[in-house]
Formats: sequence, structure tokens, C-alpha cells
Amino acid sequence: MKKLNLLGLSAICLLGVSGLVGCNSTESNVINIQFVPSNDASTLAALSKRLEPVLEKICPDYQFKITTGTSYAATTEALLSDQVDVGFLTASGYAQATIQNPGKIEVKLTSVRKGYKVQVEDYKDDVENKIKAMNGEISGYEYLGQQSEQDVNWYTSQLCVTNANYVDKNSDGKIDIKDMAGLKIGRMGATSGAGYLRPLKYLNDNGMEMVDTITDATKQIQGVQQNSYGDAFNNMQSGTIDGFWGFTDVRYAQGYTKSDSAYYQLATSFTLSKCVAITDGIYNDTISVRSNLTDAKKEAVVKAFKTAIKDTNKIDDGATESLSPAEILYKVYSHTGYTDAKDSDFDGEREFYNYCVANDLI
Repeated sequence: MKKLNLLGLSAICLLGVSGLVGCNSTESNVINIQFVPSNDASTLAALSKRLEPVLEKICPDYQFKITTGTSYAATTEALLSDQVDVGFLTASGYAQATIQNPGKIEVKLTSVRKGYKVQVEDYKDDVENKIKAMNGEISGYEYLGQQSEQDVNWYTSQLCVTNANYVDKNSDGKIDIKDMAGLKIGRMGATSGAGYLRPLKYLNDNGMEMVDTITDATKQIQGVQQNSYGDAFNNMQSGTIDGFWGFTDVRYAQGYTKSDSAYYQLATSFTLSKCVAITDGIYNDTISVRSNLTDAKKEAVVKAFKTAIKDTNKIDDGATESLSPAEILYKVYSHTGYTDAKDSDFDGEREFYNYCVANDLI
């Protein structure tokens, strides 16, 4: 699964920009925003419709239109080609875009999330015991995705597999990534940091690779692209795929706290699978804009999202579930805050991208 032209997909991607009509709007007061599809598409569509009037109330001089790209690359390409004004790009997607298209995109905000207690408090800097705790292998520790009060501007990727595949296949006395060779593993699109890119490095560092078709079952896993993390989680839980790569901990976001999930508030969100691997840190997602957007619109975008994320007042918008703007944004991408960002914050992500290129991973 090498040599993918991640951003050279202009014709394909632009045809697949979901809900985008008329390309770059001539309406001076319209701000076109696009989400990446890391959440269920129908969920994002419903939440974006509820978010639009919230943003317009904060910045009444503008009309906000939110769509969802059909892929991570589609959203990046739409921003690069001025089809949208704002994109919720991953850190890796932003870094790659700035390398390949310098000066076209400008980062404005970085998202903040609450960390998981297991990763920032209980077993900080101890990956081995962190994994054991998440797998229920530490006496007296029940893992249900408990949240910390500590804000973090980074996250990690993790590989989870069904219990049936959590086996010491090579009989070396431990279960790790090498035992996962030959499995069918879900992944996200080619610019997803947690769902694709960081896993490529992790596998490479361990003498393994992710391929479309397995030719060596001793060191390869089959990467199967999923439509969303929600699909990947449900497919793993049902056994359609053997496991999947996702952000830590996607099982909490797509199962335990998702009210329409069959695993809502149930320990089986976690106990039907085991965590095998956790990667190094990934800088949080961005809110990026096309560089030639007017300064006034850039300022409106920053003001709108910084204000909305702090608003905890419930909205009476006729929806079945009453939510505050802060809760809507949490349901969109688990964001709990936004901080000002600058391009140099992503030097590490550009380093990582160059590593992938140098090692023939992408």
C-alpha cells in the first residue's frame, strides 16, 4: 500500500465533495466549511445543520454553510482549490498540504480534548501497562474510557482486535503487533493520522507493513478502508473485520458514549476487543482556512468556534435530543476547546510526513 498520490486527486475529489453546490460562492457573506468524514456521515450532516445557526448567531454578518467531504483527501483538495473556505483538517493532512502546496492553506485553530485518565494520569509514559489496563489485565482496574480533567492537544492511534484474534501466534510469550500478521484490519483514508499514517510508521518500525492484498502472512496485515470510525467499530464488534486502527479510544466515542449505538453505556464497548498497539503522539486536528480568504472572514471563523465551544446552554431547535453548542462540537469530533495555532506548531508533523516519504510508505 505504497506510493499513494494523496492530494493529486483533484478531479475525483472535487466530484465527491458532499453537498457542495456552485463551488466557491460569490455571496460575500457566506463562509463554506467542510468537515472530514471521521464520524458517521449522517451524524455529521445532522449535527452540522444544528451548528450553522449557532455560528450565525455569534457572527450575524455571515452565513455559515457546513458540508462533509467524501474523504479526507477530498476536503483537503477542496480547500486547496478554493472550493471551500474552511476545512477541519487533520494535523498530518495540514502538514502534507503545506509541503506540497506552500502558501495555500493557513492554520487558525488547534482542537483540544480531554485526555483519558489511563493515558495522562494512571499510566502516563507507560505504554505496556496502559495497554494492560485498557485490556482488563490489571487487577482491580476496570477500564471504561474514564476521562481526565486535563486538556491535551495531542492524541494517539491504537490498534484494537477482536478477542478471538488476540493470540500469541508466534509463541514468544507475549501478544504484540507481530502476532497480528495475516489479519484483516480496518483503516481510514490515506490522510488520516490515526487511521492510516501513524499505523504505517508503527508497522514499519516493527518490520511489518499494511497492504491491500497479503503476499506474506508473516509480516503483513490487510488494510481494509472503512467509511467511518463508526463503521469500523461496528464491523469489528460483529467480526466482519478482525480489528481496526483508530484514535484512542475510538471505542469510547463510537460505542460507550454514542446514544444510538448498540453498545451505549455497556462495558462490551471495550470487552469484546483488545488493544494491541498504541503509537506515538499525533498533534490535534486543525481548523484551517484558504490563505486568500479575507481577514474579516478568518476572524469570524476564529470567533465563531472559540465562542461556540464554550457555550453550555441547551438549544431549543426542535431536535429530539437537546444539546448545547459545546455538546454539538463534542459529538462532532470530541473537541472540548480551541486554541490559537501557528504553522510552526506542525513542524513535527511535517517531519513525520517526510519520514513516511523517505521510507517509501506513502
